Amino acid sequence: MTGEVFVRTTIIVATLSYSAAEWLRFKRPAAWRAARVAWTAGVLLALVHAAAAFHVHHAWSHRQALAFTASQTAAVTGLTWSGGLYVNYAFLTIWAADTFYWWRFPSAYRTLPAWLHTARALTFLFMFFNGAVVFAHGAMRWLGLVCISVAGSAWYFRGSTDR
Repeated sequence: MTGEVFVRTTIIVATLSYSAAEWLRFKRPAAWRAARVAWTAGVLLALVHAAAAFHVHHAWSHRQALAFTASQTAAVTGLTWSGGLYVNYAFLTIWAADTFYWWRFPSAYRTLPAWLHTARALTFLFMFFNGAVVFAHGAMRWLGLVCISVAGSAWYFRGSTDR
């Protein structure tokens, strides 16, 4: 497997894991533990993806990653901005912290205020929409759209038994 294929595969499976976790979390409350496992797999794969991308594409150079992010953002939006890299760092940190909290304090996690679950869900939808649809190409864009639709509809049409 080439480095590029590995980079792409890790984020594809992370996106699928995210989508499955959201579906299980919101539509199958009895599958709460399976949702947590899928959620954990997603964040671990996203972290591996980030490390692999740094290795394969940027030779572990933060400066090179910033330049690449700025050029990629300019190609899509017309704005040369490298700040998206920091947004991704923050997102991965939030996802890892959320995962840790879910494992460490599962009862407290389940009873977090509804506004916090909503903020988390909307943040993740926004980030995955950008990564898997806006900045994706070809078949990945369509797969991303399906995953976002599954996760978004699971959250939007969630049952009263879970936030």
